[in-house]
Formats: sequence, C-alpha cells, structure tokens
Amino acid sequence: MVNSMSTNTPDHDYTARKIHQSLGGTTAFFRGYTIGELMLFLAVAFVTVVAATFVPAALTIPVLGFGLMLTTLLFLLHKVKPRYLWLTEWLAARLSWAIKNKEYTHGGEDNSEVRYLTRLQRVYPHAIERTDGALVGAMKVEPANMALEDDDAWAKAVQSLSEFANSTVDFPVKIYVTSREVDDDETVRAHQDRLADADVRSRPVLKRLLEEYVGANTTDNGEIDSETTTIREYYLITAVNDDDIEHFDTTDDSVLAYLADLPAIGRLFGRFQSDDLTDAEREQFKEEHLESRLTQLRRGGSSLYRCSVSPVDAYDLARITKEYWTCHPEEYADITNALGTFPIVSHGISDGVPATPDPDDVLDSMVERDSDSPSDMASSDRGEDTIDEEDDAGSSDGTGDQLPDTSTMHQSVIAPSTVDWETTYAVINDETYVRTFWIEQFPEEPPDGLLERLLLDTELQTDISIHLDPFDSQSAQDMMADWISDLKINQHDSNSLKSEDLQEDIDQAKYMRSLVRANKASFYRGGVFIRLAADSQQELDNQTTRLRSIIKDAPANCTLKVASRWQERGLATVSPLGANELGRDRMSTLTNQAVGAMFPFSSNYLMMDEGIEYGYHGHNGSPIHINPWALETGHSELVVGMPGAGKTFGDIMRHLRMMKRRNDTMLVLVDPVGGFRGIADALNAKTITVGGDTKLNPLEIRETPQHVLDSGDGISPLSAKKDEVYAVLENFLNARDIELGTETGVLSYVIDEAYRQAGIVEDDVSTHTSANSPTMQDVHRILCDIAENPDEHNIAKSDSARERAAQYADELAIAFQPFREGGSYENLSHHSEIDILEGDNKVVYIDLGQIEGSASGIDRQTFLMQLLLSTIYQQAKNTQRNVELAIDEAHYLFEDQANLDFLETAFRHQRHAGLRMVLLSQTAQEFYETEQAEKIIGMCPIKVLHKLPELDDRTADKIGLTEEQRRYVRGADAGNEDLGYSQALVRVEEHGTYPLHIVADDFEKRVIDYEPEDQAFIEQAIRDEPAELLAFEEFVENEAQRNALATRLDLSPDAASRLLEADLTKEEVLDAVVEHSLETDSEKSSVRPDGGESATAQDTTETESDTQDHD
Repeated sequence: MVNSMSTNTPDHDYTARKIHQSLGGTTAFFRGYTIGELMLFLAVAFVTVVAATFVPAALTIPVLGFGLMLTTLLFLLHKVKPRYLWLTEWLAARLSWAIKNKEYTHGGEDNSEVRYLTRLQRVYPHAIERTDGALVGAMKVEPANMALEDDDAWAKAVQSLSEFANSTVDFPVKIYVTSREVDDDETVRAHQDRLADADVRSRPVLKRLLEEYVGANTTDNGEIDSETTTIREYYLITAVNDDDIEHFDTTDDSVLAYLADLPAIGRLFGRFQSDDLTDAEREQFKEEHLESRLTQLRRGGSSLYRCSVSPVDAYDLARITKEYWTCHPEEYADITNALGTFPIVSHGISDGVPATPDPDDVLDSMVERDSDSPSDMASSDRGEDTIDEEDDAGSSDGTGDQLPDTSTMHQSVIAPSTVDWETTYAVINDETYVRTFWIEQFPEEPPDGLLERLLLDTELQTDISIHLDPFDSQSAQDMMADWISDLKINQHDSNSLKSEDLQEDIDQAKYMRSLVRANKASFYRGGVFIRLAADSQQELDNQTTRLRSIIKDAPANCTLKVASRWQERGLATVSPLGANELGRDRMSTLTNQAVGAMFPFSSNYLMMDEGIEYGYHGHNGSPIHINPWALETGHSELVVGMPGAGKTFGDIMRHLRMMKRRNDTMLVLVDPVGGFRGIADALNAKTITVGGDTKLNPLEIRETPQHVLDSGDGISPLSAKKDEVYAVLENFLNARDIELGTETGVLSYVIDEAYRQAGIVEDDVSTHTSANSPTMQDVHRILCDIAENPDEHNIAKSDSARERAAQYADELAIAFQPFREGGSYENLSHHSEIDILEGDNKVVYIDLGQIEGSASGIDRQTFLMQLLLSTIYQQAKNTQRNVELAIDEAHYLFEDQANLDFLETAFRHQRHAGLRMVLLSQTAQEFYETEQAEKIIGMCPIKVLHKLPELDDRTADKIGLTEEQRRYVRGADAGNEDLGYSQALVRVEEHGTYPLHIVADDFEKRVIDYEPEDQAFIEQAIRDEPAELLAFEEFVENEAQRNALATRLDLSPDAASRLLEADLTKEEVLDAVVEHSLETDSEKSSVRPDGGESATAQDTTETESDTQDHD
C-alpha cells in the first residue's frame, strides 16, 4: 500500500506522498524578486548611469529620468504580471511573440521553421536523433483495465508505479499518453468477404443481415466508412544527449575539468578543456547508453500493475511523432515507405534492415550489432558518412537538381504543411485547432488515480506528457537540508502559532529526508503538459472549458494554465520527441509516491483482433470486441442472469455476429426449453429433435487426430472415453436412486470388456470408429454372461468373489433393463444415427423440448444432454471447423457428480478439439457449489453476468468480483424497449472486467426477437415503425416459417412456399401437410426424430456442389 509509507508519532502521521510547488525550482531571493529579476533592475540602473556619464550634460537629466521611468515601469510590470511567471519570463515571452513569424509553411522557399518545429533531426533504424543532438527511444506500455476496480486495486497500481519510479527512473523519462482513432475497416471487409460464402448464400436472413451491415458501413461508391473509436496509447520515452556521456571522457577527473564545473567561472576554464571523444565515439556511446536505459525501463516496467512493456522501433516512434504533428492517424507501412532507405549508415545497426522493416528485423539487427566491436563499427560508420558527404559535394557541381539531405527529407515527412500561430492556440494544416497547457498547481497530497478522469475521457482529443527529471540521492538530501534550514530560520522569526505549523513542516521534511537516505524514496522535478485538439475554434474553447473542469474537480484538484505566447514551446514540450521547453519552473517537486498517485496506465478499451462486438463499454461507449478463439486459456463462456435480464437476447446476438464474422465456425444450439427455436428457424438450421426414437450410442468413440494427441496431457482417448461412459452410466443409476458400491469394479470390467470385444485397441486410433464402437446391447450381454458364467471372466480370483460379481452383474443387468429392446431407452442401445457436425450445415438446432417436462423428464433431459455433449465432443475432434456449442439451462448439467467428471474432461480438452461451450443459466450459485464445478467454470475464460439481484458475497468472491463490480451486477438494468440496451458485466481472462451495454442494431433485433407464430410486427406497424424495418421483419417471418415447414414437417421448399403463399390458417396448414404426405406416400412426419438433413439442406448441398465452397 502506498499509504503504508508513513510513520506515526504521538501527535503526527507523516506521509511521503508529497508534491511541493517551489522546492527545487527558482525561488525568490529578496522580497519576492528572483536573482534574475534583480539583475534586470541592476542592468537598467547600470546602463542608465553609464549613459548619463557619456551623453552631453544637457541630456544627463533626460537619460536619468528615462532610466527612472523604465525602472518604475518594471516595478509596475512586476506587480501586474501573471503570478505563475517571473518577470523575466513574461517579458521574454512577449518580446519573442512580437518578433515571431506567425505563419509556418512548407510551401515557401525557406521552410526550415516548420521542419524544425518537430525537433526531429533524423530517423535511424534504432532511434531518432533530435535537433539538439540527443538520441530518443521509447517503450510501449499496454495498460491495465481499471474499470470498476476498488480502492485496493488502485492502491496496488499506485504502489507499483511508485516502486518503478524509485528503482528504475534514475534518468529523465517522459510518460507520453496519446489519443488515437482506430477504425473498424477490417471487420467490414470480413463481412464483405462472407457474402460470397456458400453458407451465407443458402441462408437469406443471414445474407440480408450481412448486406445491411455492409451497407451501413460503406459509402454510395462502395468505399468502407466504418465507425471510429478513440483509444489511448501509452509510452515511456527517454533521450540521451552529450551531457549524459561526459563521464566517458578520460579527462573529467582533471583539475581543468573540476574548474570547468564551477559556477560562474566554469565557462572560462571550459574553453581550455579538450574533448578526447571523436564524433563517432560520442555517437556510439550515446547509442549504447540509450539502449541501456530502454532495457532498464523494460525490465522495471514489467512490475507495473497489470501492465506489459514492449520495445518501440524508430519507425513506429516516427509514426507517433507524425500523428502528433499532423493530427491524423498513420500506418506503420506508410511511414516506413515515406522515410525510404537510409543512405547514410550512421550507427551501424541499420545493416541488413530493409527500407520498410518489420520491427523484429530492427531488433534482430540490434542484437547482431551487440556482438560487433564498437570501435570498428564507429570507424566504419564515419567512413560511410564521409563517402556520402563527398558524393553530395560532387553532385552539387552538376547541372541537375540536388536532392535534399536526409535530415531535410525526414523532417519534411514528419512536419505539418502549415502552422498558424495565435497567442493561446495554433492551427495545424488549416483544419485542426490545438492549445497547450501545463498543470500549475497540484494538491499537496495527491489521491490515487489523480489523472483518471482525464485519461478515460474519450470526448477530449488530448495528448499528455508527464516529464520526470530525477534528483540524485545526494542532491535530494542537500535540497531537503536547505529546506529544513530555511524553515528553521522562518520559525525563529515567526509568532508562536505559525511556529507550531512550521515545526510540523520541519518534522515532515526530516522524515522525508530520512526516507531518501534509506533509499526508500526519491525526488523528481515533474510536470504534466497537455495538448488539446479540436476541429474549430469554438469547439476548442468548449473543450477547454470541459478540460479545466476535469482538472479542477476531484480527484485531480489541480490548476491548469495556458501556454500563452508559448504555444510552439508548449507543442514541442508535449510532443513525443520534445524536451521540456517551458522551463523547470513549470514543474513541481514530487516524491516517487506522488508519481505513483498519477498512475496513468489505465484503459477501458478491449478491441481484440478478429473479435466480435459484445456491446459497448458502459463508461466511455467504446465497442468491446472479444475473440474467444484467440484466448490462451480456453474459449468457453458462462452467461448468467435472472429471467428477463437479457441473457438470451445477448447470447443470440453474439452467435449471430459470430456467424456473420467467421466462415470457419459452426453453431450448435442445445435447447431444452425452446428459447433458441426462433433463431434456428430464421437461420435455416439443421434440426435434430431428440425424443424416444433418436438413436444415440453412449459408447461411441471416434478417431482422435494426431495434433490433438500431441497436444494432450498424456491420457489416452480410449481411457478418457471409458471414464466418460462410466460417468454416463453412473448418472443414469443415480437418477434412479441406485448408488454404486462395490459394483463399481464389475461395471468398470464390463466397459473394458465391451471395448476389447469390439476390437478397440488403445494404441491404434484407427480402430476408434463409430462402426467399431460397442453399444449398450453389448454391455447388457456381457453383464448377463457374467451372471450366468462368472468363471469364464477374469473378474475375480476367489469363488466367493466371483459369486458376488455374478450377483452384482445380475443386479446391474436389471438396472440397465430400460436399454433393452422395448425399454424406454432402447434408442440408446444402437449405433448413433446422428452426425451432428458432419455435412455442410453451419447451424444445428437440437430440440430437447419433445422430452416430457415432469421432474423425471428433467432428469431425462439432463441425461440426454450429457449424451449429446459426449457425441458432439467425439465428433468435434474430427472436424476442421471450430464448433460453438450453446446450452440453455446448463445448470442441470452441474447437478450430478457423474456429469461433472465428464464435463471436466470435455472442458480440459476444449482448445485441442476446437470446441467452445457457451453455458446459459439463471443464477451463478449452482456453478460454485462444489470444488469440481468451480474448477470447470474456471475453464470458462469469458463470463457475462447480467442482472443478479440475489448474488451472494460467497459466489461473488468465488468469481473474483470487487465491491464495485458486484454492486454493478446486482443493480444492472434489464433490457427493455425504452432503455434501448441491457447491462452486463463481462469478464475476460488475460484482459480484465468491463461494464457492458448490450445493443443490437434494428435488423439484428428483428431476427433475435422472432418467435414462431410471432405477429409482433403488426403491433409495431401500428407504432409507425420504419417501412424498411417492417419489410425486413416480414421477410424474417416468412423465411423462418418456410424453414420450419421444410425442416420439422418434411415438406419440400416449393411445397412450403405454396402453403405460405396461400395464407392458410394453422388447421388448414395441418390438413394440407397430411394431404401432401398421403399424396407422396411418405410416412407421417409430425416430428423428425432422426435429425437427417432437410430437403432444403439437401438442395443447398447440391447447389453448393456446383459452386466453390468457401467453408
């Protein structure tokens, strides 16, 4: 905890989290005047006296009068100047503004001003050289997600930055935070590509949804025009200049070097001091020193709370710089192409790096360079420089146009076209209005998340630079000692009441000095500089008001100042490459604990590549894109919420978007209560109605691909299948209140024997086929054989044991009687007829609603759900597609221990099988009742929590919710028409937890809300819904009804269309179906138990065989 860095005395509690405004900066020397200001007055007096001495006598009095008047004017100006500027600074700012060129342009003959504005000299593959000769490098910080985090999490974040500053930042560092707009063009292109896929062409509703999405995100000319999102990017930037490598000079311990370091007279002796470093050595030392600092930042940055740090190559840093100065986003490839090749190899490490390199190529070259000799490299570099300079000189004699030098070209690439200067703002490229500020006054004891509101506000286009310039330990101690001495002097001259206050300050200063001496704290001269951008002056003024309000209000409680007449300096200071050109007096002195309180690395954005949109962030409105297939810990998802909270709506929306986005994923819907029937009909799903005649084989095993075997955990597929079968049969017995005791050995033997007799060999996966698999008939036959002939089975050694085994086998045979011919589970004693994942079907709907709905029916549903999961798992291992399996009322699966054993195996192997399970339930408690259930749910890296008003603290603790997060879940808004969205909390392992607003577009909503026999669009027509949406809703209705007739009533597509066009009643439709069945001599098909392909699907398959299959 940051606050633990304190000490307690009988009367005081001291904290090291302090920001001091004037400590370490320029202070008043006499009655509010600095030495510089006094020197100004003395200079005026000296010039006046000297002038009066040399002018004619008649002019002596006028000269003295003028000098007196000028001195009086300076006194008056000192009174009226801004409080936060010294008189010398204020006069210098006004004078420089008076003579400043107010318009920089790239089009004139001399464009050096606009090029110099960027402070960039040249881009090398490893670093950027600044105009002052410094080399600049950077590290990128991937920020932590701090949405809805509690005080404890913030305290850890603050402490991590405090420790990072104390242990790592012993050189000047800039924390640069920039706003960047990212588009969704890639998603639009993916949707455009999907329109050509066969499964889309065979599903009119899906095709229409894609067309509507593409149309909404493209222009009339077909060009992509997707929505943009403002995100934050965070960088640690440092620079190495000539002063930083002075210690490499061998003469720095000489008497001359000592005298050169003395104040005032040092410059005199410095002229006689020789520089033993050549230019090449100096550049080489700067390069090595920069690399050392970047390595130190990367190593120390790994301890930042929930953050990661990665290197930024010079091309990417140039891209960031160009984005800053042009106010437009840039692509990495664009900037490398613009910079082109590097004709001068200045530091040796660009050898082997192409003109448009990949960042890895640059880093590899840096590694190779480390193995070379610095001296050889330096001489080689300078040699090439010389050659290029000679070539340039030779070419200048020709008659052709001379190309600009490399620095000029690089500056021209980065610089804006024009900059117009005003006193309080600037206009870049005639279209972007920018204004720079600095934070003048900080709270003395800053709270956690000092800049959180500013950093998370996406409506403000801001760039923020936090400059940190550390004091070395001895300088910090001396500074504190001087401060303590000044306080004691002031205390001696003050009254008793003020003396007590000063004594407290003295004790505080002593405590902080003791921390510095113990290396538990460090001091920095730090400042926060901000650039605000807008599209017009009016908008800039409005945004300025908003920015001031954010900075002034809690938690910041700071004072903001505009860099009036210093906009160029301000822009340079905020820029990625810029040093602090506004001066150290625009900074304050901070302890490392105060630096920690600023913790800027907070992000509320989640936009995974190739992800689908789960909704919008509840705090900033940015889209939340999640790609379940890209997660390292698994792909599955848990969705919970009370009835009416929007969980089914949100789940179907995500399935729709997955189908719209990807062509390598198929959707399987397991539905015990009918919640998915509408979406299944709308998407023309292959329907499998599981009832009393559906043939499923609990013992079916399929061949496991080699890549799954190689990635497994050592458990053989046959052993895992045997364990699964045992769990299925145990679950069957438990549902009938039959508890296995010593019978377990007999049951295990029978399962082993069934696979042995079927010819299934453990080490030969080619024998693992559906045709070879034993069935429950084999199990029953073996049980009866053991009961009649126990001696023929190697099941026990003693006669008594064999007798007991025969008895157990007889009892088990009776218990498994329902699997025999004529039994209620006879359909589960044959080879499976269902190929759920085979064929060209991309959507499969498994209807469990035909199973009786009594309590025993629920048990039967649970049992069949487990068998279906087993079947799907076995088939998923052999498909080349990803399988997304949605299970409604999934909590039933967690009620039996036998189920949990199988589920644990299935979840553990989900990644290798390409299987993603989405579990839906009304409460979360069921999933945390047992340790095994909790372990299974722990393998769901995505958890979507809708409104749960009864969420108890025990379950919330198990999920890992903070107090803020559990309050959010308990009070989340359920979806309704007036609100326009439903709320949920989505937790993604490896990324964090986000408040979510779930919103479907108007066309998606019509598909999601569709239910069979739904006539809601008539009611909406009364409410004057747009004609386009009404037409689409009727289109969905017709397509879904046609699919339902073809799929569930076994009609041909033409027959289904004729019935719908006839506008018949439900009774007339049934009569027509019966008549059609009699005419075609088909069997009565009120329910399709076998799950075979519909005529529509068959026709689709035939059609697709004539076209290119994009699946």
